[in-house]
Amino acid sequence: MPLLTVADYVRLPYIEPDHRYAYGDAPLQFAELYLPASAPPHPLILLVHGGCYSGEYDLKPLSALARRLTAEGFAVWNIEYRSAGTGGDFPNMFLDVAAAADALRDIAAAHSLDLETVIAAGHSAGGHLALWLAARAQLAASSPLYRADPLSIAAVLGLAPIADIEDALRRGMCGAALSAVMGDTPEAHLPAASPRALLPPGNPQTLIVGADDHLVLANVQRYVEAAAKSNAAVELMTLAGAGHFEIVAVDAPAMQAVLAALRDLYGRARADVSEST
Repeated sequence: MPLLTVADYVRLPYIEPDHRYAYGDAPLQFAELYLPASAPPHPLILLVHGGCYSGEYDLKPLSALARRLTAEGFAVWNIEYRSAGTGGDFPNMFLDVAAAADALRDIAAAHSLDLETVIAAGHSAGGHLALWLAARAQLAASSPLYRADPLSIAAVLGLAPIADIEDALRRGMCGAALSAVMGDTPEAHLPAASPRALLPPGNPQTLIVGADDHLVLANVQRYVEAAAKSNAAVELMTLAGAGHFEIVAVDAPAMQAVLAALRDLYGRARADVSEST
């Protein structure tokens, strides 16, 4: 069976959310909330779309995944943000994603959201941002990406994430868009913006990459190797017969493995939270 292409990805159906909220004044500073039918309080997934850091892509292709995850009992906060070409040049993309995460505190009570075990999940460039959200509490107050009292992330589900930004820049991954969101001197921003530079993150992480997604797999393996040296709880799963997009397409065979990994990750996150309280 042929692998899914970017054209297939952008044709994934858009599923309307239950609610939409702005977290800022810019047109792209909003997020869409999907709620499960199960009894509250609702465990929560903060979902970050990819698109190679380009404003050409938005949150809509992940909406079907968001709705599918509600069938697993999760509420899903599917966030939009500025990226290259839409005002997301450094540091704005990172600050948008951070603001979207922290805005969950404003709506949690109204929708019975459990903020003790938030899972950040992201695909491709969104995987980079999910990993970054999980580690940003380490940032120094002098960093342009610093914000006080960031929302705590209990675990990360990285779906073909770009995890080592120095490696991605060297390989030319995502071209000028990655350079734009990393700024005029990207090497200066790597310590605060690259997940690899922020190891260990202090939370369990499961990274899922298609075996045929060769460039991303090589990038993620560098992150995983560095994580092992720092004793971080990072697990890599490779899915045979999958490329870059199968792991976010709800009708693809890979989805069952993704859901199983999510259930396991959530169980580990709950156990970690219970031990710390």
